[in-house]
Amino acid sequence: MTATTSNAKVAVIALTVHGATLARRLSQALTSQLVLPARFAQPGEQSFEKGMFIATCQQLFRDVDCVICVMATGIVVRTIAPLITDKTVDPAVLVIDEQGHHVISLLSGHVGGANAWTTQVATILDSDPVITTATDTENVQALDTLAQRVNGWYPEFKRNTKRFNGLLAAGKPVAIYVDPVFRPQLTDLRGWTVVERVADAPAEAPLVIVSDRTDFEKRADTLPVIPRLNALGIGCRRDVTTQMMQDTFTKFCAAHHLAWRSIAQLGSIDVKQHEAAIQMLSATLNVPVKFFTADTLRPASAHYPESAFVAKTVGVGNVAAASAEVLTGQLAVTDRFAQNDITMVLGRQLN
Repeated sequence: MTATTSNAKVAVIALTVHGATLARRLSQALTSQLVLPARFAQPGEQSFEKGMFIATCQQLFRDVDCVICVMATGIVVRTIAPLITDKTVDPAVLVIDEQGHHVISLLSGHVGGANAWTTQVATILDSDPVITTATDTENVQALDTLAQRVNGWYPEFKRNTKRFNGLLAAGKPVAIYVDPVFRPQLTDLRGWTVVERVADAPAEAPLVIVSDRTDFEKRADTLPVIPRLNALGIGCRRDVTTQMMQDTFTKFCAAHHLAWRSIAQLGSIDVKQHEAAIQMLSATLNVPVKFFTADTLRPASAHYPESAFVAKTVGVGNVAAASAEVLTGQLAVTDRFAQNDITMVLGRQLN
């Protein structure tokens, strides 16, 4: 979660009268949830009674993406300590003194986005941001933060995050190749040795490859970061089998040298929502599938070659490409791939 995520759930909680004033100001600026002691809350504001602070704060920890606590750090540490699980699932936690002098990134600095939230909140309050993660203090871009910017996946998350961030923080050479498609999303590569081609990477340095493609030469000590920004539009005849769907998807990926993990969502027309093969692919990839009406798909379908037969059957002439475009809001990036009475088209959502 990052501070720029528009649908992030944020809560600001305070304990004292001065803290409540600051929390109210910050909550208004962030358009966030505000939680105050009942004796300091104004009509209509969410509040908790005396003796209920710990339970209230712990519930926020479970429910929201970022908890901002206007109070002493020790109180926050003792309150959330029993709930801390793992950096991949814990929310961002920030602490602010009630005078607003310092904003501390306390928990989940990178993956949870606490460092980004800290910078944003400090700007709002004209405060000093306090960020202690090694890559930030050494002014280098952390691997996990970099991957977040493209919704990226990489194997053995904890081990590789620790290893690569440790190398970067220590000033060791770490090479990175970013597929040209994703370079606009990754302009901040402080501390990395950026190469224009994989072949240009220094042999002695570990290499990170940011791409959704698979057609790279094998190289020792290479970590793939696969952006998960792709959407797959699907069209098919009625009752295609799950094996047909799996085979078609495998061949689609092979034809485009596409990493299957780059698919973040599937889409089709609503008359196909009960097709077992589409539901199977969604479950296999562990990604959501969305179904659209013909009226929703029709404007996008006009951007691609259309089939009169398909239009007569389901009301729109190109289901796969139109679904890919509606999912991403951008034109499809591959031509129609057809096999086993199934069509697939790739879309990509680049901001």
